[in-house]
Amino acid sequence: MSTIAYVSKIFDNLTNVDSQQIEAVYHDLRSAGVIIPAGEGRSKGALSIACSELAKMSHGKVIIDRGDVGFPGRDLEQAAPVLSKRYGQVCLLINSGSGRSMMPLIDAQKLGYHIVSGGNARDFRMDLITSEPDSPLGKLSGKYGNLIELKGREADPPTEAREFRNVGIMEDLFTLGSGLLFQSMAEAMVEETAVEKIPKIQQGLFSQVEEVVNKVISSEFFSFLLETLEERRCCFLAGLGSSQEVARMTAVRIGHVKRAIGDQVYVAGDTNTPPPRPGDTLLVVSNSGETEVVAAWCRNFKKMGGKIASYLGTPKSTIESLSDFCFVDKSNAKAGIPNSFYIKAAFALSPLPIYLIERVEERGLRLPEYIIRWHRSVIS
Repeated sequence: MSTIAYVSKIFDNLTNVDSQQIEAVYHDLRSAGVIIPAGEGRSKGALSIACSELAKMSHGKVIIDRGDVGFPGRDLEQAAPVLSKRYGQVCLLINSGSGRSMMPLIDAQKLGYHIVSGGNARDFRMDLITSEPDSPLGKLSGKYGNLIELKGREADPPTEAREFRNVGIMEDLFTLGSGLLFQSMAEAMVEETAVEKIPKIQQGLFSQVEEVVNKVISSEFFSFLLETLEERRCCFLAGLGSSQEVARMTAVRIGHVKRAIGDQVYVAGDTNTPPPRPGDTLLVVSNSGETEVVAAWCRNFKKMGGKIASYLGTPKSTIESLSDFCFVDKSNAKAGIPNSFYIKAAFALSPLPIYLIERVEERGLRLPEYIIRWHRSVIS
């Protein structure tokens, strides 16, 4: 049993998903010649992690992001016929808890326009994971594809710090749950296994997630992060590829707490990222621990007098040697096989803002309620 109740609740939600809905989306993904991931905020991050693993697996899927430089058109209405001609069946894969996320909704509408105006409906699929099947995206996916209903958006989310361990904050239940489901489908696809095996894969992943979350929150690494995040300093997060998606997901959640007390959180490599100051904190996510660019960021950060904590998949690495504190979740990644390190990292770092809120409130400061509710209503 996880010491963080929302982690167990995520798995309960996954076990209650309609198996026929999973089968329909799984069939579409296996049949697709190209997959276009769509989402916003942390939901997009959770989806991107799994899509990256789909692209890297043996006989991997072609993944083309809407924001890629080489995307063939101004929008999906223009790009759809080009992609269909190149790759065969096109699947727009959407992750949106609310079913109302703006950019995915625009993409879905544009693809719908193309299908209605003469595109062969069999050449295009629109699949969605959401908590709101009656939403605009839910209705579009029901018309042009399939959806999976995954619970996770609380009707009246709590605002007391002590309650967040039970239900998480900022869409934890949906975002992390959808990420685990996508990862399970990716692992099933590389094994070319039947959809009936997905629950067993989920159970195995959940056991790993539960174990690593419990280890992290009782570690010196976690205590160090809480102590440094509580200080009036800026926080930076770093990673490349899927690690950067984990870093961004974590930065969004920590950022709301830090900004409430007057600090800032940045993702290394973004255009608005300033140089660090002495005492600032860098949290690094890296599977190999040897990514050259990330290691260079660590060296520069130390020269500037910053503190470094790293979450790694490989022991005795260069980045570990540069870190003040490190947590190693040893990765068993193999070429061509989806790597679960990244979704486990997203789960493992998810308790940070919850514990930080509790620490801040112990000092007499309360995170404004509107910050959490604003994030839920606008971004998800």
